Amino acid sequence: MKVLIIHGPNMNLLGKYSDKKVTLDKLNRSIRRHSQKINLNVKIYQTHDQKKFLSLLHSNRNKVDGFIINLGAWHPIAYVFRETLHILNLPYYIVEHLSDHIEDHNALLELSVFDSKYIIKNEDVENAYLDALNKISSK
Repeated sequence: MKVLIIHGPNMNLLGKYSDKKVTLDKLNRSIRRHSQKINLNVKIYQTHDQKKFLSLLHSNRNKVDGFIINLGAWHPIAYVFRETLHILNLPYYIVEHLSDHIEDHNALLELSVFDSKYIIKNEDVENAYLDALNKISSK
C-alpha cells in the first residue's frame, strides 16, 4: 500500500516547540521505519503553501492508496481540503498532535470541518503519526 504523508505549516519548526525535542527529520525517520515494519510505502512532503498542499493531493491521487496529513493551523478552516479528500475518495487520516504552545488547542479542534473518525489526536506527535499509519494500513 502506498501512502502520501503531507506535513503542513510550521512542522519544520517542530523541534522548536516540542518539549521532547522531536525534529521533523527524526519524525520522518520514525515514520519510515514503522512503515517498513507494516509494509507501507510512504512518500513524505512538508509545505507552508496551501496551493502546493492541494497540488500534492491532486497529483498523487492515482499514485497512492491513501493520505495522512497534518494541517496544523489550517485545520479549523480546511473546507477546501475536506472537499478535495472527499472527491478523491481514498482513505485518509488527519494527524493532530495537541501542542502545548497553543493555549486552547482543544477548542480549535472543536472547530474542525472533518468528521472525528478521520482525526488522530495525540499529545505525542510521533505516536499520532504511527497511530495513523496503523489505521490506514488496516484499510
